[in-house]
Amino acid sequence: MQDRINQPRPGTTYSTCLLNAKGVIIGEQQHFTQNSTNGVDPTPFAQLAGYIGQVSTTLGMSGTDRVELERVAQDLHAEATCEDPEPGRLRQFATQLKDRLLEAGTTIAATMGVQVADQALATLVQQPFPQRCGPRGRPGRPRGPAWGP
Repeated sequence: MQDRINQPRPGTTYSTCLLNAKGVIIGEQQHFTQNSTNGVDPTPFAQLAGYIGQVSTTLGMSGTDRVELERVAQDLHAEATCEDPEPGRLRQFATQLKDRLLEAGTTIAATMGVQVADQALATLVQQPFPQRCGPRGRPGRPRGPAWGP
């Protein structure tokens, strides 16, 4: 079983390491290291979550809005640091954070947060689309409403 788990996976491997991350990442980790081989670089998303953790109290948001902002940042951090982060969830959480930062006003902290979110989201746009499979797992013409008849 262990041999199957530790087999090298095809594709690009992204290694994320944030040393002395105390106070940067939401939670109590001092060092954070992650290796991801699914083609998604989770580093900018972990950095976005950490940035929100640093500045959330300076944004002038109501207590309820700040708590919700921090909850979404924690969700993004959890997804970005999991073994196999899902691009759709990274996009969802980063977009939610960006929207909440835009609602927070025009403070320098909020503006920088929007820029960090934009940079993170831009990495997903640059990712190649996976090849979709036809019946029985064989490559084929993608089907469904988004692809036409």
